[in-house]
Amino acid sequence: MIPTKHALKILPALLVTCFAVPASFAQTAPPAAKTAPDTQSDGGVATVEVVATRPTNKVDRDVYDLKNDISVSNASAADILNNVPSVTVDQDGNVALRGNQNVQIMVNGKRDAQFQGQNRGDALNAFPAEAIESIEVINVPGAEFGNEGGSGPIINLVLKRNRKAGSRANMSVNKGTEGRGNAFLNGEHAEGPYSISGNIGVREYVRNSHNASQREDLDPATGAVKDSQDSVGNRQGRSKSLNLASTFTYNVGERDQAGATVSYSKIRNESDSTTSTQRFAADDAPLADFTSRSQSRSPAENFGIGASYDHKSGVPGEDLKFDLRYTGQNNRSDSDVFYDYRLRPTPFIANSLRSTDRRNRILDISVDYERNVWDTWHLKAGAKVADSKTNNPTNYLGQDPVTGEYVPVASRISDFESNDRNAAIYGILSTKLGKNLSIQGGLRGEYTELDVHQPLLAEEDKYYYMNWLPSFYVTRDIGTDGMLQFRASRRIARPNERDLNPNLVYLSDFSARLGNPHLQPVNNDNFEVAYRDRLFGVDSSFVLFKRRESPMIGNRSFALTLDPNVIVTSPINFGTNDSVGVDLNFNMRQLFVSGLSANLGATLANEKRQRISNFTTDTTAVEQTNHRENIKLRLAYQVGMESLQLSVNRNGATLSGQGINSAVTMTNFTWMHRITPRLSLNLNVNNVFHTGNMESDIENEVLRLHTLNVSQPRIVQIGLRYQWGGVTGDERLRNGNRGMFRGGRGEGGPGGGFGNGGGGFGPGGGGGGGGGGGF
Repeated sequence: MIPTKHALKILPALLVTCFAVPASFAQTAPPAAKTAPDTQSDGGVATVEVVATRPTNKVDRDVYDLKNDISVSNASAADILNNVPSVTVDQDGNVALRGNQNVQIMVNGKRDAQFQGQNRGDALNAFPAEAIESIEVINVPGAEFGNEGGSGPIINLVLKRNRKAGSRANMSVNKGTEGRGNAFLNGEHAEGPYSISGNIGVREYVRNSHNASQREDLDPATGAVKDSQDSVGNRQGRSKSLNLASTFTYNVGERDQAGATVSYSKIRNESDSTTSTQRFAADDAPLADFTSRSQSRSPAENFGIGASYDHKSGVPGEDLKFDLRYTGQNNRSDSDVFYDYRLRPTPFIANSLRSTDRRNRILDISVDYERNVWDTWHLKAGAKVADSKTNNPTNYLGQDPVTGEYVPVASRISDFESNDRNAAIYGILSTKLGKNLSIQGGLRGEYTELDVHQPLLAEEDKYYYMNWLPSFYVTRDIGTDGMLQFRASRRIARPNERDLNPNLVYLSDFSARLGNPHLQPVNNDNFEVAYRDRLFGVDSSFVLFKRRESPMIGNRSFALTLDPNVIVTSPINFGTNDSVGVDLNFNMRQLFVSGLSANLGATLANEKRQRISNFTTDTTAVEQTNHRENIKLRLAYQVGMESLQLSVNRNGATLSGQGINSAVTMTNFTWMHRITPRLSLNLNVNNVFHTGNMESDIENEVLRLHTLNVSQPRIVQIGLRYQWGGVTGDERLRNGNRGMFRGGRGEGGPGGGFGNGGGGFGPGGGGGGGGGGGF
């Protein structure tokens, strides 16, 4: 943190340097990728026997192509993310990558307000997977990516775009058990210089859950139990959502292209819950016995507009892009809570009306420039300004026990506003040394101003940050299919408005959060060493990784002075968070019989985290350790008009806050029957064996808590999918019969990751200038 705004003045220096390279150093463009010939089926429908691999895997990321996943038609974005190696998504839509929950979700490389903040899980559960073309996983983000949304890894949702002349469309309709259902329509048309595409999706679901918790409040001095609490509850949640999006592009002459995008989504969440609670003294004497009933309504609206312009000068490798995005989210929540006391505690909670009205707006303007320089080098540079505004008021009305009227409860009312303004520049240089070695280095400079305003207290605080963040990548090709790769980068996590908010915000009747306006940024250092090769006919990948966060933002818990039954959690900078492990991935294009392919992935890691003691005057470190194992198995079988897919996901125990979440295993099955080349029948069974219960344990100096959540039913969905125009047939046959998990080289070098040219889920990586996207 720096105490002056003048640091912004040094930012243009790097940008001027990046653009000052003379144009005379441009080099010859690389050869175009080879394309496969089109053929005609007997029915006159255009099909392709073999499609040339596209080098979509890049040096800094791995790509998962959704065209080969037959479960997409009835899946949400959260569902499909669970199929991606190293990614886990829980029942509430919370995303983790290699166990790191500080994940940024981007759309087409840019932040989107609907995937920011506390309501991201709802948005992921409502977003249709049919709208997504591929998913980019960036474990070690480079200089071109900002840190406004966090310092962790990035998951980029690449949406479908029209690239070919003519008209195409597809529609899917699905209905399932547990109140599940969805429909999706996507269409696109390209003619002459323009193209337009759009989609509309609707989705609904009902989720019934059972919750149980056992809590003990401890004396921090002796560790003795002061009192305890048992709670058992049931909840039914109902959700309906609508998603709309459209993209328009126009070719301006032969070298330029202008584009515009617009999106809108609406989510309506409702829930009813009943919870029975009993509290006991240390000698088991009853202190309270009551039932609470809650009715909640949480409507949300998300919107986005964007404009872009792409100028190619005609010089090989030279490209200039402008991009503007404005996205927003409105999320209101209203809850009516009523109590039936059999034994009233002291103090007691009255019937209440609670509401929040969160608003978020993000403006993002960027320019990116790239060109070839000094014969064998490539330069990419850019600048960005971003403005993110958040309002988060909370209102609370309690019923007066005498008059019966609802009156404001000042201690539970808060209002908080933040404005995060960011200016950044970056430069990246890359080259290929000899035939087999490629390097890339980058540097990003970010200046941030954060204004925090508390209207109720008439207080305002300002924070200023200046950070320089390097990144470095090396790739060496080994033999025909092998590759050795090194990735390293530093990221910065600046405190968000939730962590800085000094107002006491109640999360439930017995828990609250109190922000810390004095938090410092967290450095996040990431390292990877990867070896990818085709061994004994199996595409194999071995990735060693290390992540360190310091000084991490941990939590300290304490009992509220005015009501000791309420445990308050407050963030604090202290200690480090280390994760060291290995990612393994094995892709078998043919297993035992023709048409059967398999992919096995595993993430094995040791996590070590330091948290501060919950004694208010003590800074003693308490170390938490955990061995985490995440294993994913995919089997895909195709014969004739039938396609089958089985996936088994086991997510091992993970550190979460001051506790540990238990392991969870889920099995999903999908069957697709192609009735005609354009019409298919899909059957999907989620949670085949009805497992997936979530348990968590927290134990510290003031609290011992065990919770159980049962909300993962077996869900069966059946639906139809129809396609108009375009190329039909099984995608795997058009890709050389390599199965769902494509692997192998792209044009010009070794393939990589798990995308086109990079091998489905299979291993590989982006070689410099080769099949992996290179430099």
